[in-house]
Amino acid sequence: MTGQTPDAAKKKKKKRLIIVLSAVTLLAAVSWVLTTFPNLFAGRKNNSGVTTMYSDRNISYLFYESDYDLDPTTDEDYMGQDRQLWYKLGNLAVGGELDESAWLDYNAAVRFFAKYFRTAIAGDAETYNTFFTDHYYEDNKPYYRFAPQRIYDMHVEELSETVSGDGTTVWVFNVEYRIMKNDGSFRNDIPSDGSKKLRFTLIGDAAGGVKIDAIDYYRRAN
Repeated sequence: MTGQTPDAAKKKKKKRLIIVLSAVTLLAAVSWVLTTFPNLFAGRKNNSGVTTMYSDRNISYLFYESDYDLDPTTDEDYMGQDRQLWYKLGNLAVGGELDESAWLDYNAAVRFFAKYFRTAIAGDAETYNTFFTDHYYEDNKPYYRFAPQRIYDMHVEELSETVSGDGTTVWVFNVEYRIMKNDGSFRNDIPSDGSKKLRFTLIGDAAGGVKIDAIDYYRRAN
Protein backbone atom coordinates (compact mmCIF):
# COMPACT_ATOMS: atom_id res chain seq x y z
CA MET A 1 0.00 0.00 0.00
CA THR A 2 1.50 3.31 -1.06
CA GLY A 3 1.03 6.29 1.27
CA GLN A 4 0.39 9.84 0.07
CA THR A 5 2.87 12.61 0.60
CA PRO A 6 1.66 15.63 2.61
CA ASP A 7 1.59 17.76 -0.56
CA ALA A 8 -0.45 15.19 -2.47
CA ALA A 9 -2.97 14.87 0.38
CA LYS A 10 -3.30 18.65 0.59
CA LYS A 11 -3.93 18.93 -3.17
CA LYS A 12 -6.56 16.16 -3.05
CA LYS A 13 -8.34 17.87 -0.15
CA LYS A 14 -8.28 21.21 -1.98
CA LYS A 15 -9.68 19.62 -5.17
CA ARG A 16 -12.52 18.01 -3.18
CA LEU A 17 -13.34 21.36 -1.58
CA ILE A 18 -13.49 23.04 -4.99
CA ILE A 19 -15.90 20.34 -6.28
CA VAL A 20 -18.18 20.76 -3.23
CA LEU A 21 -18.21 24.55 -3.56
CA SER A 22 -18.98 24.29 -7.28
CA ALA A 23 -21.89 21.94 -6.61
CA VAL A 24 -23.31 24.26 -3.94
CA THR A 25 -22.97 27.25 -6.27
CA LEU A 26 -24.71 25.38 -9.11
CA LEU A 27 -27.61 24.33 -6.87
CA ALA A 28 -28.01 27.91 -5.64
CA ALA A 29 -28.07 29.21 -9.22
CA VAL A 30 -30.70 26.64 -10.28
CA SER A 31 -32.81 27.48 -7.23
CA TRP A 32 -32.67 31.24 -8.06
CA VAL A 33 -33.67 30.63 -11.69
CA LEU A 34 -36.64 28.45 -10.70
CA THR A 35 -37.79 30.97 -8.10
CA THR A 36 -37.38 34.03 -10.34
CA PHE A 37 -38.73 32.45 -13.53
CA PRO A 38 -41.23 29.77 -12.41
CA ASN A 39 -42.66 29.30 -15.91
CA LEU A 40 -39.30 28.91 -17.63
CA PHE A 41 -39.36 25.12 -17.63
CA ALA A 42 -43.12 24.67 -17.72
CA GLY A 43 -44.62 22.79 -20.60
CA ARG A 44 -45.54 25.01 -23.52
CA LYS A 45 -49.28 25.70 -23.69
CA ASN A 46 -51.29 26.00 -26.86
CA ASN A 47 -52.03 29.73 -27.09
CA SER A 48 -54.29 29.56 -30.11
CA GLY A 49 -58.05 29.64 -30.07
CA VAL A 50 -60.55 31.17 -27.70
CA THR A 51 -60.54 30.87 -23.93
CA THR A 52 -62.35 32.44 -20.99
CA MET A 53 -61.99 36.21 -20.67
CA TYR A 54 -59.64 37.58 -18.00
CA SER A 55 -58.12 34.17 -17.22
CA ASP A 56 -54.54 35.32 -17.94
CA ARG A 57 -54.21 37.58 -14.90
CA ASN A 58 -50.48 36.86 -14.58
CA ILE A 59 -49.96 40.22 -16.35
CA SER A 60 -50.09 43.25 -14.07
CA TYR A 61 -50.73 46.83 -15.14
CA LEU A 62 -50.50 50.18 -13.40
CA PHE A 63 -53.96 51.74 -13.20
CA TYR A 64 -55.16 55.26 -12.51
CA GLU A 65 -57.04 56.00 -9.31
CA SER A 66 -60.77 55.28 -9.62
CA ASP A 67 -63.05 58.31 -9.70
CA TYR A 68 -66.65 57.22 -9.22
CA ASP A 69 -67.87 60.81 -9.63
CA LEU A 70 -66.07 61.27 -12.95
CA ASP A 71 -67.82 62.98 -15.84
CA PRO A 72 -65.81 61.80 -18.88
CA THR A 73 -67.14 64.70 -20.96
CA THR A 74 -65.10 67.14 -18.84
CA ASP A 75 -61.84 65.56 -20.03
CA GLU A 76 -60.79 67.53 -23.12
CA ASP A 77 -58.23 64.93 -24.16
CA TYR A 78 -60.86 62.21 -24.06
CA MET A 79 -63.41 64.30 -25.94
CA GLY A 80 -60.85 64.74 -28.70
CA GLN A 81 -60.69 60.98 -29.31
CA ASP A 82 -62.77 58.97 -31.77
CA ARG A 83 -65.84 58.17 -29.66
CA GLN A 84 -67.99 56.77 -32.45
CA LEU A 85 -69.10 53.16 -32.63
CA TRP A 86 -67.67 51.50 -35.74
CA TYR A 87 -69.59 48.54 -37.16
CA LYS A 88 -68.12 46.17 -39.75
CA LEU A 89 -69.80 43.40 -41.73
CA GLY A 90 -67.83 42.03 -44.66
CA ASN A 91 -66.92 45.00 -46.85
CA LEU A 92 -69.32 47.31 -45.01
CA ALA A 93 -67.79 49.63 -42.40
CA VAL A 94 -69.79 52.48 -40.89
CA GLY A 95 -69.48 54.73 -37.85
CA GLY A 96 -72.18 56.35 -35.76
CA GLU A 97 -73.08 57.85 -32.40
CA LEU A 98 -73.75 55.80 -29.27
CA ASP A 99 -77.49 56.18 -29.66
CA GLU A 100 -79.79 53.36 -30.71
CA SER A 101 -81.68 55.76 -32.98
CA ALA A 102 -78.52 56.19 -35.08
CA TRP A 103 -78.61 52.45 -35.86
CA LEU A 104 -82.25 51.85 -36.76
CA ASP A 105 -81.26 50.56 -40.21
CA TYR A 106 -79.13 47.80 -38.66
CA ASN A 107 -79.88 44.69 -36.62
CA ALA A 108 -80.74 44.60 -32.92
CA ALA A 109 -77.22 43.49 -31.95
CA VAL A 110 -75.66 46.67 -33.33
CA ARG A 111 -78.22 48.80 -31.48
CA PHE A 112 -77.38 46.80 -28.36
CA PHE A 113 -73.69 47.70 -28.64
CA ALA A 114 -74.54 51.40 -28.75
CA LYS A 115 -76.36 50.97 -25.43
CA TYR A 116 -73.64 48.69 -24.04
CA PHE A 117 -70.83 51.19 -24.55
CA ARG A 118 -72.91 54.15 -23.43
CA THR A 119 -73.68 52.34 -20.18
CA ALA A 120 -70.05 51.40 -19.55
CA ILE A 121 -68.91 54.96 -20.17
CA ALA A 122 -71.50 56.19 -17.64
CA GLY A 123 -70.26 53.73 -15.01
CA ASP A 124 -73.80 52.36 -14.60
CA ALA A 125 -73.03 48.92 -13.19
CA GLU A 126 -76.63 48.21 -12.23
CA THR A 127 -77.85 48.56 -15.81
CA TYR A 128 -74.74 46.90 -17.21
CA ASN A 129 -75.41 43.77 -15.15
CA THR A 130 -78.76 43.32 -16.90
CA PHE A 131 -77.06 42.88 -20.28
CA PHE A 132 -76.15 39.22 -19.67
CA THR A 133 -77.92 35.86 -19.77
CA ASP A 134 -78.26 33.47 -16.85
CA HIS A 135 -75.82 31.20 -18.67
CA TYR A 136 -73.17 33.92 -18.61
CA TYR A 137 -73.52 34.28 -14.85
CA GLU A 138 -72.91 30.57 -14.32
CA ASP A 139 -69.18 31.32 -14.71
CA ASN A 140 -69.04 35.07 -14.12
CA LYS A 141 -70.09 37.41 -11.35
CA PRO A 142 -71.98 40.69 -11.80
CA TYR A 143 -70.13 43.92 -11.04
CA TYR A 144 -70.61 45.46 -7.63
CA ARG A 145 -69.63 48.76 -9.21
CA PHE A 146 -67.15 50.31 -11.64
CA ALA A 147 -66.16 53.91 -12.28
CA PRO A 148 -67.21 55.85 -15.41
CA GLN A 149 -64.91 54.86 -18.26
CA ARG A 150 -63.22 56.93 -20.97
CA ILE A 151 -63.90 54.37 -23.69
CA TYR A 152 -63.02 55.21 -27.28
CA ASP A 153 -61.95 53.62 -30.58
CA MET A 154 -64.89 51.20 -30.39
CA HIS A 155 -65.05 48.58 -33.15
CA VAL A 156 -67.51 45.70 -33.50
CA GLU A 157 -67.20 43.25 -36.38
CA GLU A 158 -70.08 40.87 -37.05
CA LEU A 159 -68.74 37.39 -37.77
CA SER A 160 -71.97 35.42 -37.99
CA GLU A 161 -75.74 35.54 -37.52
CA THR A 162 -77.80 32.41 -36.97
CA VAL A 163 -81.60 32.53 -36.81
CA SER A 164 -83.45 29.64 -35.17
CA GLY A 165 -86.95 28.40 -35.86
CA ASP A 166 -88.19 29.67 -32.49
CA GLY A 167 -87.36 33.24 -33.44
CA THR A 168 -84.12 33.53 -31.47
CA THR A 169 -80.95 34.81 -33.11
CA VAL A 170 -77.33 34.17 -32.19
CA TRP A 171 -74.67 36.66 -33.27
CA VAL A 172 -70.91 36.37 -32.92
CA PHE A 173 -68.83 39.57 -32.95
CA ASN A 174 -65.21 40.59 -32.64
CA VAL A 175 -65.13 43.57 -30.27
CA GLU A 176 -62.20 45.87 -29.61
CA TYR A 177 -61.91 49.23 -27.85
CA ARG A 178 -59.55 51.34 -25.74
CA ILE A 179 -59.84 53.00 -22.34
CA MET A 180 -58.06 56.26 -21.66
CA LYS A 181 -56.62 56.52 -18.13
CA ASN A 182 -57.83 53.03 -17.30
CA ASP A 183 -58.53 52.60 -13.59
CA GLY A 184 -58.96 48.82 -13.76
CA SER A 185 -62.41 48.79 -12.18
CA PHE A 186 -64.07 47.79 -15.47
CA ARG A 187 -61.24 46.13 -17.42
CA ASN A 188 -58.19 44.91 -15.55
CA ASP A 189 -56.71 42.98 -18.45
CA ILE A 190 -55.55 45.91 -20.60
CA PRO A 191 -53.36 48.95 -19.90
CA SER A 192 -54.45 52.52 -20.51
CA ASP A 193 -54.98 53.08 -24.25
CA GLY A 194 -54.28 49.40 -24.89
CA SER A 195 -56.72 46.96 -26.43
CA LYS A 196 -57.47 43.28 -26.66
CA LYS A 197 -59.79 41.71 -29.20
CA LEU A 198 -62.77 40.03 -27.56
CA ARG A 199 -65.27 37.56 -28.95
CA PHE A 200 -68.88 38.33 -27.96
CA THR A 201 -71.72 35.83 -28.36
CA LEU A 202 -75.10 37.59 -28.28
CA ILE A 203 -78.57 36.07 -28.13
CA GLY A 204 -81.65 37.91 -29.36
CA ASP A 205 -85.20 36.82 -28.56
CA ALA A 206 -88.28 37.03 -30.76
CA ALA A 207 -89.35 40.27 -29.06
CA GLY A 208 -86.12 42.02 -30.06
CA GLY A 209 -84.29 41.84 -26.73
CA VAL A 210 -80.56 41.14 -26.87
CA LYS A 211 -78.22 39.85 -24.17
CA ILE A 212 -74.61 38.70 -23.98
CA ASP A 213 -74.22 34.95 -23.54
CA ALA A 214 -70.42 34.81 -23.54
CA ILE A 215 -67.34 37.02 -23.73
CA ASP A 216 -64.09 35.32 -24.67
CA TYR A 217 -60.70 36.57 -25.73
CA TYR A 218 -58.22 35.29 -28.26
CA ARG A 219 -54.93 34.15 -26.79
CA ARG A 220 -51.93 35.73 -28.46
CA ALA A 221 -49.20 33.40 -29.63
CA ASN A 222 -45.84 33.87 -27.89
